[in-house]
Amino acid sequence: MAHELRLLPLALTGSAAALALGVSLASGGELQPAELDGPATSGRTVIASIGAEHITSADVAAADQAAFDQLESDYQLKLRQLHMRQAEARYELLQQRLEKLLDARSLALEAKARGTSPEALLAGVRVPAVTDDEVREFYDANQARAHDPFEKLAPSIARYLAGQHQEEARRAFYDNLRAQHGISSLLGPYRVAVAASGPARGKDDAPVTIVEFGDFQCPFCREAEGSLRTVMSRYPGQVRLVFRNLPLSNLHPNAALAAEAGVCAGRQGMFWQMHDAMYQDQSALSESALKDTAQRLGLSADDFAACLADPATKQDLETDRKAADELNVTGTPYFFINGRPLNGSLPVERFEAVITDELQRLASRPDEPKHG
Repeated sequence: MAHELRLLPLALTGSAAALALGVSLASGGELQPAELDGPATSGRTVIASIGAEHITSADVAAADQAAFDQLESDYQLKLRQLHMRQAEARYELLQQRLEKLLDARSLALEAKARGTSPEALLAGVRVPAVTDDEVREFYDANQARAHDPFEKLAPSIARYLAGQHQEEARRAFYDNLRAQHGISSLLGPYRVAVAASGPARGKDDAPVTIVEFGDFQCPFCREAEGSLRTVMSRYPGQVRLVFRNLPLSNLHPNAALAAEAGVCAGRQGMFWQMHDAMYQDQSALSESALKDTAQRLGLSADDFAACLADPATKQDLETDRKAADELNVTGTPYFFINGRPLNGSLPVERFEAVITDELQRLASRPDEPKHG
């Protein structure tokens, strides 16, 4: 006869036990207590007997406590990841609806003041034309990400910029209306807490910190390098870049070894030289090729080889992997700009938009604590 699971006073934490026994979540999202049929002994459930000997759930768990602890750890990680996804999705929906509401209210107020319709006001927004110089400048700034010549990409770039111009013109129009009618959003940007620990470029006291999770064999990470170099050159003293490893070994077989090479170069004070060299030639990420690169850069060959063989080097990667798991980062490149997430190989304009906004926020609120 099958027995129903109702209450589980096991000597495990409730979540691990629930997972182990397949207990479902209630409609409110809380774990429902479940129990195993059978007598209880000293507050522990008896789940078997051998003659007169009683075997409790605690006895079974104690025999392989590490497995149950790992189950609990995995469960808690999944809960944190789920919470982060829900929090971000809720924020995005809230922000979208708030912006739409404020734009609509500002437009309605202005239309009423002018004695016209909202549609007529929008139709009168002037959008500047895209110039040839703009198209060329955009192509040059993103050439590292381009796989076709300028002549082939110019029409699509022009269309993209035309769309941007229209969005920017309307945004400026709405922002002006909001200012005229005393309308402002007090909703701050979505942020997550991320440790800015790792090799860094830029001043330690820079107001903006970018934390990147990267993979040295990832082609998209290499593409993003162009945007990052541009950002660092355009905001000297204002932006700090921190690199953290997230080798996707299931996709890139040499990524973990390359990450270890970066750690080992860093121990000799030359992380960024190795970082740049590995991204410059992603075909040279075998162990022998990395040792050749280290020698070419002037690193101690013996120390570099010893570091690659040191188990502690892999632990540095594991620390970053755990941090990525906690943040629900599953792909590369992934960035946090003062805790604001950006995912993928993005044009420099995306970075600049967030950086500019952060600098403006800090300028308007000088007492606000810095992030990162």
